[in-house]
Amino acid sequence: MRIFVDMDGTLARFHDEVGYLERMYEKGFFSGLKPFQQAVQAIKELACDSNDYEIFILSATVDGEPPYCCDEKNQWLDRYCPEIDQAHRLFTRIGVPKSEYIPGGIQSDDILWDDYNKNLEEWDSDGGIAVKCKNNINHKGLRGPIWQGLVVENDISAESIKNAFSEIVCEVAQSSDEEWEM
Repeated sequence: MRIFVDMDGTLARFHDEVGYLERMYEKGFFSGLKPFQQAVQAIKELACDSNDYEIFILSATVDGEPPYCCDEKNQWLDRYCPEIDQAHRLFTRIGVPKSEYIPGGIQSDDILWDDYNKNLEEWDSDGGIAVKCKNNINHKGLRGPIWQGLVVENDISAESIKNAFSEIVCEVAQSSDEEWEM
């Protein structure tokens, strides 16, 4: 089973930066983002401790400018999540469904943890399991409807985040087993 994890707003405190939409074009913006400590710790531990699933980073990059976006995201991951190797770091283009970047195509038990409803809706419609990352600014109903599916907060303890994903993985495995029994 594979878990795909978004960066901006899920692991990195993207929206905390004043003027982040303009500043993301500045050199040093992405590499200098602060982490959501508990989420980063949970993902690091899941990447190291589990034989049950494979952890991937799945993050959008800005085309053209800034030309250093992908390099800076890799620098950030090298600093905060070195357990995630280059082969497990997938960078997408903004506006293209994330499921189009999945090695071998999306599978029904592939999980996406993302803070952006549009990404979750596309993932869900493409057949994967979408899990909302509730961060410090979203999931308030200020822009569009509140996500009605699975939710895992990124500011609870690392242990609680790991347990939430373990429960989701167990439920998915159990439902797959029940399908085989029928």
